[in-house]
Amino acid sequence: MNKLNAPLQVVLAYALVTAPAIAQMAGDLQFNRPTPVVGEATCSSPSKVVVPKAMAERARLKARLANLLRESLFDDAKGIVNIAREKEIKRLANKLKKEN
Repeated sequence: MNKLNAPLQVVLAYALVTAPAIAQMAGDLQFNRPTPVVGEATCSSPSKVVVPKAMAERARLKARLANLLRESLFDDAKGIVNIAREKEIKRLANKLKKEN
């Protein structure tokens, strides 16, 4: 029974770790762009978005963790236990927690 509860605990831990960051980001969003008029070109020249390296690395970790958690939930529904994946989930969650 403990093996089945481990992925659930990891999912809950991930939710608790990321909830403050998501709430903080939601307050920072601002949409001050003018509304385009019909027939007006919305993109006249390509623009480059620069993301800080630390933020990009954290986003990669979060994306990888989210994918592993999703795969883990599907396997749990089928009764499959993947120890290597569970260890990687734990490692990624701990790494994100330490960075926060």
